[in-house]
Amino acid sequence: MNYTENIERLKILLTGASTDVTITSENEAEYKRLKSELNQSAKFKTNQPKEFKICLTLQEFRREMQAKGGYAERRKYINELFYPLISDENSLLDSIEEIQQSVNFGHLNLLPQDIQQKGREMSEVYLYLYCIENSLRIFIEEIMKSQTINIPKKVQDTIDKLKRSEQESKYLPLRGNSDLFYCDFIELGKIIVGNWSIFGQYFPKQNEHWLNVMVDELYKIRCLVAHNSYVGKDERDALKVYYKSITAQLKI
Repeated sequence: MNYTENIERLKILLTGASTDVTITSENEAEYKRLKSELNQSAKFKTNQPKEFKICLTLQEFRREMQAKGGYAERRKYINELFYPLISDENSLLDSIEEIQQSVNFGHLNLLPQDIQQKGREMSEVYLYLYCIENSLRIFIEEIMKSQTINIPKKVQDTIDKLKRSEQESKYLPLRGNSDLFYCDFIELGKIIVGNWSIFGQYFPKQNEHWLNVMVDELYKIRCLVAHNSYVGKDERDALKVYYKSITAQLKI
Protein backbone atom coordinates (compact mmCIF):
# COMPACT_ATOMS: atom_id res chain seq x y z
CA MET A 1 0.00 0.00 0.00
CA ASN A 2 1.08 3.61 -0.55
CA TYR A 3 0.78 6.45 1.95
CA THR A 4 -2.77 7.42 0.95
CA GLU A 5 -4.08 3.86 1.08
CA ASN A 6 -2.49 3.31 4.48
CA ILE A 7 -4.01 6.53 5.81
CA GLU A 8 -7.44 5.57 4.49
CA ARG A 9 -7.23 2.12 6.05
CA LEU A 10 -6.01 3.51 9.37
CA LYS A 11 -8.92 5.93 9.51
CA ILE A 12 -11.38 3.11 8.80
CA LEU A 13 -9.87 0.99 11.57
CA LEU A 14 -9.94 3.79 14.12
CA THR A 15 -13.47 4.85 13.24
CA GLY A 16 -14.69 1.30 13.57
CA ALA A 17 -12.86 0.74 16.84
CA SER A 18 -14.33 3.95 18.24
CA THR A 19 -17.94 3.06 17.43
CA ASP A 20 -19.65 -0.32 17.52
CA VAL A 21 -17.32 -2.50 15.45
CA THR A 22 -15.83 -5.56 17.17
CA ILE A 23 -12.05 -5.36 17.43
CA THR A 24 -10.42 -8.59 16.30
CA SER A 25 -6.86 -9.80 16.65
CA GLU A 26 -6.51 -9.26 12.89
CA ASN A 27 -7.56 -5.63 13.35
CA GLU A 28 -4.97 -5.16 16.08
CA ALA A 29 -2.25 -6.69 13.93
CA GLU A 30 -3.17 -4.44 10.99
CA TYR A 31 -3.18 -1.37 13.26
CA LYS A 32 0.39 -2.10 14.36
CA ARG A 33 1.50 -2.78 10.79
CA LEU A 34 -0.04 0.43 9.45
CA LYS A 35 1.54 2.53 12.17
CA SER A 36 4.91 0.91 11.50
CA GLU A 37 4.72 1.59 7.75
CA LEU A 38 3.37 5.12 8.16
CA ASN A 39 6.09 6.03 10.66
CA GLN A 40 8.53 5.73 7.77
CA SER A 41 6.86 8.82 6.30
CA ALA A 42 8.16 12.18 7.47
CA LYS A 43 4.73 13.71 6.93
CA PHE A 44 3.08 11.18 9.23
CA LYS A 45 5.76 11.43 11.92
CA THR A 46 5.48 15.22 11.90
CA ASN A 47 1.69 15.47 11.92
CA GLN A 48 0.50 12.41 13.81
CA PRO A 49 -1.60 13.35 16.88
CA LYS A 50 -0.67 12.33 20.40
CA GLU A 51 -3.39 9.66 20.40
CA PHE A 52 -1.49 7.69 17.76
CA LYS A 53 1.68 7.87 19.81
CA ILE A 54 0.25 6.81 23.16
CA CYS A 55 -2.28 4.23 21.95
CA LEU A 56 -0.40 1.05 21.18
CA THR A 57 -3.60 -0.92 20.46
CA LEU A 58 -7.04 -0.27 19.01
CA GLN A 59 -8.53 -1.09 22.42
CA GLU A 60 -6.49 1.71 23.97
CA PHE A 61 -7.63 4.09 21.22
CA ARG A 62 -11.27 3.11 21.85
CA ARG A 63 -10.90 3.97 25.54
CA GLU A 64 -9.41 7.35 24.58
CA MET A 65 -12.36 8.08 22.29
CA GLN A 66 -14.99 7.12 24.86
CA ALA A 67 -14.26 10.39 26.64
CA LYS A 68 -15.11 12.38 23.49
CA GLY A 69 -18.87 11.75 23.66
CA GLY A 70 -21.20 9.72 21.46
CA TYR A 71 -20.45 8.08 18.11
CA ALA A 72 -21.06 11.27 16.11
CA GLU A 73 -18.69 13.26 18.31
CA ARG A 74 -16.04 10.53 18.09
CA ARG A 75 -16.23 10.40 14.27
CA LYS A 76 -15.94 14.18 14.10
CA TYR A 77 -12.92 14.10 16.41
CA ILE A 78 -11.23 11.41 14.31
CA ASN A 79 -11.87 13.41 11.13
CA GLU A 80 -10.12 16.37 12.75
CA LEU A 81 -7.17 14.17 13.72
CA PHE A 82 -6.72 13.13 10.10
CA TYR A 83 -6.94 16.58 8.48
CA PRO A 84 -3.18 17.30 8.69
CA LEU A 85 -2.41 13.75 7.56
CA ILE A 86 -4.48 13.77 4.37
CA SER A 87 -4.05 17.34 3.14
CA ASP A 88 -2.73 17.60 -0.40
CA GLU A 89 -3.37 13.90 -1.00
CA ASN A 90 -5.53 12.72 -3.92
CA SER A 91 -7.72 10.57 -1.73
CA LEU A 92 -11.34 9.44 -1.84
CA LEU A 93 -11.68 8.84 1.89
CA ASP A 94 -15.39 8.11 1.77
CA SER A 95 -14.95 4.53 0.60
CA ILE A 96 -17.78 2.01 0.90
CA GLU A 97 -16.36 0.46 4.04
CA GLU A 98 -15.83 3.81 5.73
CA ILE A 99 -19.35 5.00 4.99
CA GLN A 100 -20.85 1.76 6.25
CA GLN A 101 -18.96 2.09 9.50
CA SER A 102 -19.86 5.75 9.88
CA VAL A 103 -23.63 5.43 9.43
CA ASN A 104 -25.28 5.53 12.83
CA PHE A 105 -28.98 6.02 13.45
CA GLY A 106 -28.89 5.93 17.24
CA HIS A 107 -29.63 9.66 17.51
CA LEU A 108 -32.75 9.25 15.33
CA ASN A 109 -34.61 7.01 17.76
CA LEU A 110 -37.24 9.68 18.36
CA LEU A 111 -38.39 9.42 14.74
CA PRO A 112 -41.14 6.98 13.67
CA GLN A 113 -39.80 3.52 12.84
CA ASP A 114 -40.74 3.74 9.15
CA ILE A 115 -38.77 6.99 8.78
CA GLN A 116 -35.74 5.40 10.41
CA GLN A 117 -35.97 2.41 8.06
CA LYS A 118 -36.30 4.60 4.98
CA GLY A 119 -33.33 6.62 6.19
CA ARG A 120 -31.22 3.46 6.31
CA GLU A 121 -32.35 2.50 2.81
CA MET A 122 -31.56 5.96 1.46
CA SER A 123 -28.09 5.93 3.03
CA GLU A 124 -27.40 2.78 1.02
CA VAL A 125 -28.64 4.52 -2.15
CA TYR A 126 -26.24 7.41 -1.57
CA LEU A 127 -23.40 4.99 -0.94
CA TYR A 128 -23.89 3.24 -4.29
CA LEU A 129 -24.35 6.52 -6.20
CA TYR A 130 -21.23 7.97 -4.65
CA CYS A 131 -19.12 4.95 -5.54
CA ILE A 132 -20.44 4.62 -9.10
CA GLU A 133 -19.96 8.31 -9.86
CA ASN A 134 -16.43 8.33 -8.49
CA SER A 135 -15.63 5.08 -10.28
CA LEU A 136 -16.49 6.80 -13.56
CA ARG A 137 -14.32 9.77 -12.60
CA ILE A 138 -11.38 7.52 -11.76
CA PHE A 139 -11.89 5.58 -15.00
CA ILE A 140 -11.90 8.74 -17.13
CA GLU A 141 -8.92 10.17 -15.26
CA GLU A 142 -6.90 7.00 -15.85
CA ILE A 143 -7.62 7.08 -19.59
CA MET A 144 -6.66 10.78 -19.72
CA LYS A 145 -3.16 9.88 -18.53
CA SER A 146 -2.41 8.16 -21.82
CA GLN A 147 -4.99 9.55 -24.26
CA THR A 148 -6.03 13.04 -25.34
CA ILE A 149 -9.65 13.54 -24.28
CA ASN A 150 -11.76 16.37 -25.64
CA ILE A 151 -14.19 17.94 -23.16
CA PRO A 152 -17.50 18.84 -24.92
CA LYS A 153 -18.21 22.58 -24.90
CA LYS A 154 -21.43 22.27 -22.86
CA VAL A 155 -19.62 20.22 -20.25
CA GLN A 156 -16.78 22.75 -20.07
CA ASP A 157 -19.33 25.57 -19.72
CA THR A 158 -20.88 23.73 -16.76
CA ILE A 159 -17.46 23.22 -15.17
CA ASP A 160 -16.55 26.89 -15.59
CA LYS A 161 -19.91 28.02 -14.18
CA LEU A 162 -19.51 25.87 -11.07
CA LYS A 163 -15.95 27.11 -10.56
CA ARG A 164 -17.13 30.72 -10.70
CA SER A 165 -19.86 29.95 -8.18
CA GLU A 166 -17.31 28.26 -5.95
CA GLN A 167 -15.13 31.37 -5.99
CA GLU A 168 -18.10 33.42 -4.76
CA SER A 169 -18.69 31.02 -1.86
CA LYS A 170 -15.31 30.91 -0.15
CA TYR A 171 -16.74 29.16 2.91
CA LEU A 172 -17.51 26.02 0.89
CA PRO A 173 -14.81 23.36 0.43
CA LEU A 174 -13.31 22.85 -3.01
CA ARG A 175 -14.83 19.96 -4.94
CA GLY A 176 -11.51 18.35 -5.83
CA ASN A 177 -8.27 18.83 -7.69
CA SER A 178 -9.71 17.77 -11.05
CA ASP A 179 -12.34 19.29 -13.34
CA LEU A 180 -14.07 15.90 -13.26
CA PHE A 181 -15.25 16.66 -9.72
CA TYR A 182 -17.43 19.40 -11.21
CA CYS A 183 -19.23 16.82 -13.36
CA ASP A 184 -22.15 14.64 -12.35
CA PHE A 185 -23.41 11.53 -14.17
CA ILE A 186 -24.73 13.52 -17.13
CA GLU A 187 -21.48 15.39 -17.76
CA LEU A 188 -19.35 12.30 -17.20
CA GLY A 189 -21.51 10.42 -19.69
CA LYS A 190 -21.13 13.22 -22.24
CA ILE A 191 -17.34 13.11 -21.89
CA ILE A 192 -17.32 9.37 -22.55
CA VAL A 193 -19.75 9.50 -25.47
CA GLY A 194 -17.98 12.54 -26.91
CA ASN A 195 -14.79 10.48 -27.04
CA TRP A 196 -16.39 7.17 -27.97
CA SER A 197 -13.58 6.18 -30.31
CA ILE A 198 -11.38 5.96 -27.20
CA PHE A 199 -13.86 4.81 -24.52
CA GLY A 200 -16.11 2.55 -26.58
CA GLN A 201 -13.84 -0.48 -26.30
CA TYR A 202 -14.44 -0.63 -22.54
CA PHE A 203 -18.22 -1.05 -22.74
CA PRO A 204 -20.45 -4.07 -23.60
CA LYS A 205 -20.17 -4.72 -27.35
CA GLN A 206 -19.07 -1.09 -27.66
CA ASN A 207 -22.76 -0.24 -27.07
CA GLU A 208 -23.21 3.50 -26.66
CA HIS A 209 -26.94 3.02 -26.00
CA TRP A 210 -26.20 0.88 -22.91
CA LEU A 211 -24.13 3.69 -21.44
CA ASN A 212 -26.73 6.37 -22.20
CA VAL A 213 -29.53 4.37 -20.59
CA MET A 214 -27.44 3.66 -17.50
CA VAL A 215 -26.36 7.29 -17.09
CA ASP A 216 -29.93 8.54 -17.54
CA GLU A 217 -31.28 6.13 -14.90
CA LEU A 218 -28.49 6.94 -12.47
CA TYR A 219 -29.08 10.66 -12.90
CA LYS A 220 -32.79 10.28 -12.14
CA ILE A 221 -31.98 8.45 -8.91
CA ARG A 222 -29.35 11.05 -8.07
CA CYS A 223 -31.94 13.82 -8.42
CA LEU A 224 -34.30 11.99 -6.05
CA VAL A 225 -31.54 11.78 -3.45
CA ALA A 226 -30.62 15.45 -3.95
CA HIS A 227 -34.21 16.44 -3.12
CA ASN A 228 -34.51 14.01 -0.18
CA SER A 229 -37.14 12.02 -2.03
CA TYR A 230 -37.59 8.33 -1.33
CA VAL A 231 -36.08 5.82 -3.76
CA GLY A 232 -38.18 2.68 -4.12
CA LYS A 233 -37.04 -0.94 -4.08
CA ASP A 234 -37.05 -1.34 -7.87
CA GLU A 235 -34.74 1.63 -8.30
CA ARG A 236 -32.50 0.43 -5.46
CA ASP A 237 -32.23 -3.01 -7.04
CA ALA A 238 -31.39 -1.44 -10.40
CA LEU A 239 -28.75 0.70 -8.74
CA LYS A 240 -27.01 -2.37 -7.34
CA VAL A 241 -27.05 -3.99 -10.76
CA TYR A 242 -25.53 -0.88 -12.34
CA TYR A 243 -22.86 -0.82 -9.65
CA LYS A 244 -21.87 -4.42 -10.30
CA SER A 245 -21.98 -3.90 -14.07
CA ILE A 246 -19.93 -0.74 -14.19
CA THR A 247 -17.24 -1.91 -11.75
CA ALA A 248 -16.93 -5.27 -13.51
CA GLN A 249 -16.95 -3.74 -16.97
CA LEU A 250 -14.34 -1.13 -16.18
CA LYS A 251 -12.30 -3.57 -14.09
CA ILE A 252 -12.56 -1.25 -11.07
